[in-house]
Amino acid sequence: MPLARPINGIIGACLTPFTQDERINYDALEREIDFIVADCDAISIAAVEAAEYTMISMEDRKELMRRGTEMVGKRIPVILGVSCPSPREVIVLADFAASVGADLIQVLMPLRSWGGQPTIAELMEYYNEIASASPLPVVVYHNPGPGADPPIETFVKLSDLYNVQYFKESSRDITKISRLVEQVELAGKGHYFTTMQPLLATLMMGGSGATMPPPGTRIGAQVVRAYRDGDLDRARYWHRFFSLFPGKWAAYGLPPVMKSAMRHFGINLGDPARPYSPVTPRDHAQIGQFLRQIGILGEGIPASLEFREAAAGLDQEDTFLR
Repeated sequence: MPLARPINGIIGACLTPFTQDERINYDALEREIDFIVADCDAISIAAVEAAEYTMISMEDRKELMRRGTEMVGKRIPVILGVSCPSPREVIVLADFAASVGADLIQVLMPLRSWGGQPTIAELMEYYNEIASASPLPVVVYHNPGPGADPPIETFVKLSDLYNVQYFKESSRDITKISRLVEQVELAGKGHYFTTMQPLLATLMMGGSGATMPPPGTRIGAQVVRAYRDGDLDRARYWHRFFSLFPGKWAAYGLPPVMKSAMRHFGINLGDPARPYSPVTPRDHAQIGQFLRQIGILGEGIPASLEFREAAAGLDQEDTFLR
């Protein structure tokens, strides 16, 4: 069934929790999903590289998709990741995603299977084959690390394809963002999502929102709520924290930092898949200190009449923001 209304706001990108023996921890997954649902307008599962879906078998990946969708329980729309270099394999996964109750599929713009950037024509053929066969609408996912990084015109052309309805774009390039909001979102050709750091700019230019893992979702949700209320001072207060989180600890990569942060909320998602390392105890403590200082741990989120005092206090006392 089509969605009752388009997704806008925050899409929570679910991290994959692992046990010490490297199996998926479904108890922790359920707690994480509940955390995401409380703040987000939609959820993606096994869809972004922070979900570490490339580190698990296809059998485990499908089980993660199925059980994760069940845990959401139709509270918010579900986007399942079906990325694969082979369009035929993507279509098989898209059929599976539909069979377990997903609302959309997300597909990474692939590099050529032997490495290197595909041409615009190759990407058009790739997505046309997938979109025309998929039983679910397609989210085109741009991530120039593990995937392709084509010119802006490619996105505009892809937005003309049947069944391509959403874009998740990770460049953080304000020129690209402004053009694609104008030529895709405001042109009525699709819904355009970025990532944490340009969230507020994306909303102000007319884009739909951003995709991010938890607990960045809790900060992002505050930005969106304030923006929807017309309170730009409050939106700026919350958005400023994306200047440091998770970037201050970026050397670890996104999954270790966000898994560390979630432990401070009492949700243990385990370590990143081996052989990759978790954050050190010292940095784990710093991440917790940061989350408490900005007001999403401990005493709670500042009320609408209190946040200006909180902001002033951070300017005077918060060593992270200097």
